[in-house]
Amino acid sequence: MTGNNYTPKVGFIGLGDIGAPMAMRLHETGHEVAVWNRTTARTHPFAAQGFPVPHSVSELATMCDIVCLCLSSAEAVADVVFGPDGIASASAAPRIIVDHSTISPKDTQALAHRLYTQTGTTWLDAPVSGGPPGARAGTLAIMVGGRREDFETAEPILASLAKRLTHVGDLGMGQLAKASNQIIGFITTAAIAEAFAFAEAAGLSAKTLSEALTGGFADSTVLGEYRRASAAEEMGGLKGLIEAYMDLSRGYIRPDYVGKIDILHKDIGIAGAIAQANGTPIPLLHQVETLGRLLHYQRGAKA
Repeated sequence: MTGNNYTPKVGFIGLGDIGAPMAMRLHETGHEVAVWNRTTARTHPFAAQGFPVPHSVSELATMCDIVCLCLSSAEAVADVVFGPDGIASASAAPRIIVDHSTISPKDTQALAHRLYTQTGTTWLDAPVSGGPPGARAGTLAIMVGGRREDFETAEPILASLAKRLTHVGDLGMGQLAKASNQIIGFITTAAIAEAFAFAEAAGLSAKTLSEALTGGFADSTVLGEYRRASAAEEMGGLKGLIEAYMDLSRGYIRPDYVGKIDILHKDIGIAGAIAQANGTPIPLLHQVETLGRLLHYQRGAKA
């Protein structure tokens, strides 16, 4: 199934806030896509548009040359790949797994080695950055680890999703790049919130400040997303997290964030484990982790 006319059939597993628009984007850019999700209701909009929706993961894997995953944790990835009726049990194994989930490099390498040993299927770790807006627009940054030949095979698919697509090295290096991305993103988010709270306490609104910083050294993609979401009067997402941090600095814990930022803690945990293994200090990220724990676990109106 190679050559100039090779058009791989794509399976997409994991139709969450980022996975669903990614799968839809692949369809809109001309790829043949089958979908599956652990919560069946999330497949209904896709079925209504004519997407194949197999009854099981193994059925999807048998149908497809490349299977993309976008799942919440290493445990979820392991379950989809090696659980009952999972990818590893398919009667015909897919050629490549492309894992867009954010998990640790060590877990990636262990899962990939196990699958290759059992089935001969190779693995690319290809975590993404850019959130739901980037997934919908096809402007994600995708950091890919794995064999160069597998990257080149999957490149036309990944290019449909990305503004920046980079093969960063061997298996696991995509996850290392994503952990680095998260360090920058989380710290930047907290820094913006601190600056906004500082300005508002002295009489300058966050909205005015965010507009004044446009194009300067303090500007960033994170700040740009805050401006976009503010103009659209959106309540949650990155804008909501910045505002929750601002409230926290004033001594108020937003009840809508209690128990709802598991992803922040998961990703900080991944970065922390890598840092500990390599003896690398990450003091700023630990400060952000402290803020996140206050939002996530505390109850009541005051910090």
